[in-house]
Amino acid sequence: MKSVWKVSSNYVGGTVNYEVIRLMNKDATDHGGNREIHGVYDSYKEAYKTAEFLNSKEAGNDIQKQGR
Repeated sequence: MKSVWKVSSNYVGGTVNYEVIRLMNKDATDHGGNREIHGVYDSYKEAYKTAEFLNSKEAGNDIQKQGR
């Protein structure tokens, strides 16, 4: 089962990039082969808003599935 979307920071060449990621298997170790990356952002705030949006969108899909 996949995890929720979250923000991960990565330092490259003295600058910080923020990635919106989730684990493909939330019960397994966090490593590159277990990550789904939605995008890379320069701003934590922008990445956080994207993660919140993706999580709310998927929560809405779960509610719709339960209603069927």
